[in-house]
Amino acid sequence: MSAEFIVGIPTHNRRETVLLALASALEQTRPPTRVFVVADGCADGTQDAVRALGDDRVEVLDRPKGFGCGYAHRNEVLERAGEGIVAWLGDDDLWLPDHLERAGELFDANAAGIVNSMACFVHEDGTLTPFGVHWRAPTYRDRFLGTENRTPSSAVSHQARAALAAGGWPTDLERAGDWDLWQRMVRRGVHSEMVITPTVLFFGALGREQSWRDRVAQNAGFLARLRDPTELARLRGEMALVCSASAHADAAALAEAHKRELARNRELAEVSADRERLASELEAITSGAWWRMRRPFEPALRMRRRLRRRA
Repeated sequence: MSAEFIVGIPTHNRRETVLLALASALEQTRPPTRVFVVADGCADGTQDAVRALGDDRVEVLDRPKGFGCGYAHRNEVLERAGEGIVAWLGDDDLWLPDHLERAGELFDANAAGIVNSMACFVHEDGTLTPFGVHWRAPTYRDRFLGTENRTPSSAVSHQARAALAAGGWPTDLERAGDWDLWQRMVRRGVHSEMVITPTVLFFGALGREQSWRDRVAQNAGFLARLRDPTELARLRGEMALVCSASAHADAAALAEAHKRELARNRELAEVSADRERLASELEAITSGAWWRMRRPFEPALRMRRRLRRRA
């Protein structure tokens, strides 16, 4: 049975880019059943602009501004999704047309309860860098559950009931609420898988120096590329190239770390062997007849050594 996709797009006063993100969701090769635009205290006309599209699949959840990033409002999407799969999309990010299709293959096969897809970070100059790791790879799992998150929320889809069972979206965090939820799900044993082929364009709001006008123009330009078959093919090639180069670099780094670990283990093994050898030799000395004969004279020998030092 095919999984039913429900898309959640949280937004706050980004009318222009949320419309572009929404277009990339509605134009999926595997269309979502429902799309909820979670308007977190929007005062820029986002609600009317989304409704003006006239798409019956899209519903605006118009809510007052919540604490922090308004995570509490997102729990309504989980509750409305029922037994479906919720896929999250940032209001300034874009999906490639087959994003839901590729993730859906894993859910259809019951291979995962949560899926993160490979993303590419789009810099201000249009260059791309890979952004994403496999949560079940031991090294990356430790980082993901520890202090490093390299997965944008736009790359994550999951069973709605599994998220609710993990406690849902946090209501007391100002930031990083998505990372907090994914961690809780994974720690509860929700099986994760990854779509290795990059299907997400992650623009990232923090640290950018673009004007809002330039930012909107950049997003619109990438959406135009997604809609053009030739440009889409070229973009896929660009994304695959940077992700492949990164994968080779990561593999080399992990291999070097493994080599150092093996060398360290060999050193520890040699130290342990030396200690065992010395302990064996000492045991042989102290258990011998000569040692037993020497022991009664040990107080006198110690006195002799002290007298020599004083002299």
